[in-house]
Amino acid sequence: MANARSRYDIIAGYLEHTHEVGSGLLYGKPCLLLNGVPFAAFAQDAMAFRLHGRSLAQALALPGARGWDPLRADRAAPGWVWVPVAQSLRWDRLALDALRCAREAAERRVSYAVPTSPPPVAAPPPSAPASLAQRAAAALAAGLRTLTLARPS
Repeated sequence: MANARSRYDIIAGYLEHTHEVGSGLLYGKPCLLLNGVPFAAFAQDAMAFRLHGRSLAQALALPGARGWDPLRADRAAPGWVWVPVAQSLRWDRLALDALRCAREAAERRVSYAVPTSPPPVAAPPPSAPASLAQRAAAALAAGLRTLTLARPS
């Protein structure tokens, strides 16, 4: 449907000029990219969006919307939702939500980076090996019925 593709092109042009979004291909389908990561695509005369949280739940609740996998159209990948052309008036809002979700995901990747060196480990508390050994030997002699790990008072 030419109308669906022109609607996608309008949304893509707006996001490219105002939000520094790139365009590319996702398994042969035109898509919108944020730092090389796809967040929206045009497939089968519809748009698909990568969302999370409330945005994903609301998009899946739209009539005709369903989960979508960029590689296999008959399956659903986590976070991707396919929205038919009948809901094309909502595509612009969903595209902005998908862009927001992509930015949040990129920020989370940076903030949860693994530190280069592990944090220092605190020294174990001092203990008397002799008293622990005595308690263990006594417990073994009694058949483990009287094993107590607490210090006797």
